[in-house]
Amino acid sequence: MNGDFQVTEQETEACFQRMNKDAEAYGYHLNPDTTFTIDLIKGLLANEKRYGYQNCPCRLASGDAAADLDMVCPCYYRDPDLTEFGTCY
Repeated sequence: MNGDFQVTEQETEACFQRMNKDAEAYGYHLNPDTTFTIDLIKGLLANEKRYGYQNCPCRLASGDAAADLDMVCPCYYRDPDLTEFGTCY
């Protein structure tokens, strides 16, 4: 990899739109704090460039996709976090 993990506004907006559509289709909602949500999406996209998969930025990736499968967004911790805290991340 080239080490450039910069994310463009166009990439961020496209991912936001896709994630919002997917979330709503499955009965979920993105965080209404748009600034927070956009920062999270930028982290996901940077991790995708860095590791080749959208590892949740709230968890440290090993760089091994099989080992990190539980942390790929939407991660395995989403529903338990939603139940306990009302939100993930």
